[in-house]
Amino acid sequence: MDKNNPNGNTQDNKDENLSELISNAIENKKNSDKSENQSAKTGEIDLNEKQKTEQNKDNKTHKQNNSSQKKKNDLKNGSSHTNRPARNNQNRKSGGNQNSGSKNSSQKNDASKKSEDNKKKNSSVNQKSDENGKKKWTKKEKIGVTLGFIFLFIIIIAAIVVGLFFHYSGLLNRDKDTSINSGKAPIDSSLIVDKEDTFNQAEKDAELKKQLANKAEPISDENVMNILLIGEDLRDTTDNNRGNTDVMMLISLNKSNKTITMTSLMRDMYVYLEGYESNKLNSAYWHEGSDLLRTTIENYFGVAVDRYVMVNFYTFIDIVDAVGGIDVNVTAEEAEGMKDPLDEQNKYLGNKHDTDYLTKSGLQHLNGNQALAYARLRYVGNADFERTERQRRVINEIIDKAKSLSLIELDALANKVFPQVSTDLTTGELASLLCDAFDFMNYNVQEVRIPVDGYFTNEVINRMDVLMPNYNANAAIMQKIIYGKAKTVEEAAAQYEEELANGEFNSYNSMNSPYGNYYY
Repeated sequence: MDKNNPNGNTQDNKDENLSELISNAIENKKNSDKSENQSAKTGEIDLNEKQKTEQNKDNKTHKQNNSSQKKKNDLKNGSSHTNRPARNNQNRKSGGNQNSGSKNSSQKNDASKKSEDNKKKNSSVNQKSDENGKKKWTKKEKIGVTLGFIFLFIIIIAAIVVGLFFHYSGLLNRDKDTSINSGKAPIDSSLIVDKEDTFNQAEKDAELKKQLANKAEPISDENVMNILLIGEDLRDTTDNNRGNTDVMMLISLNKSNKTITMTSLMRDMYVYLEGYESNKLNSAYWHEGSDLLRTTIENYFGVAVDRYVMVNFYTFIDIVDAVGGIDVNVTAEEAEGMKDPLDEQNKYLGNKHDTDYLTKSGLQHLNGNQALAYARLRYVGNADFERTERQRRVINEIIDKAKSLSLIELDALANKVFPQVSTDLTTGELASLLCDAFDFMNYNVQEVRIPVDGYFTNEVINRMDVLMPNYNANAAIMQKIIYGKAKTVEEAAAQYEEELANGEFNSYNSMNSPYGNYYY
């Protein structure tokens, strides 16, 4: 021991202790690192073990699902499996653990499917947007928009059609002339004859008056519409107010039998007019207009006249010109005979006296002025009988030409002609007729002239040539054809004669009315 350093041992001991502490700290550090490494390895091993366990469970569940599916397929196919008992034993041994694993696996599969569905939805949403970020339409949206445009287009077309209909309907003249002309109706001077009367007027008037007193109600059928076409003759008046009727034709539309019957009523038929002097049928229009003419036709022929349409010479000319003229076979005698009515028409139209003369016969393309002269031609052939036949021929040609007109041409026709047409057709009736127009084009057209051959006599009264019809017979024949009991005049006349012979007609007409409404 150093005397100069009595505390030397103490210092050495301190150094040794410090060194020992450092060594222990280093050793502890090393041991701690080893322990952490060992723990990490152990954790990895445990994790791997867990993953392996989960994978084994999934594999077992997958095998079980495959086995179950296979069993279902085998049951469907009717086949048997020898390995089924062994697998059933294995399933029983696995017990509830496998069932639990199967449930967990099923839940995982459901979650996986939902995830995939969400991905698809997200993908679909993303696909709806293009590069500019604009939304693309789905198929349903495109179909909906397309149908919407189609519906809108239909609405627009319907609105146009309705608007045009009311426009054309508004052009028609519905102001009925209700003025009354008393006295004697005007007579065309060319029709005055220097002949003696062939019957006693007072006796004939009393006979007709008795028949009218016992008349039945005129026939009316919801499936038949009778429209009276009136052609006004303005030549007989000085003020162009209202003349006699040059054309009287009943147009009967029978929807049940799909027929159109054009019945020409000859203007020279002698009639008794209550309150006026007896005269020809066409004078009824001059006295009280369409009302008296309609009533007179109903009274003598027992057919309800539902509506009327009135045109004059000028309207007729415009109609023919609007359809582009008509083609008619004209004989040499007719071509020559047309000169007189043409001279008369040219005077009213302000034309030269020889305007529209025909220079040859055969198939001719007639304009409005020529067609009117052809329809009015009286003194060629069998006088007024062939005249009414020409009128029906002209009307048929006009209808045929109108069928081929374009919409623009029809519009021009309507705008030009309708303001000159007078009618009591209602807007609803006109709409119904237009809706059925295409059906009417396929109807069978029948032509009748009243009086029919064999059921009238030619008479003279007050220096006028007149026709004295057998009103019973003519009414019966007219009704039979219009309402579908007969197709021809000959068939209707035969039915009438048979009923007259066996007493059936008289039993239904005990009051001797001018017609028998039993045909309806």
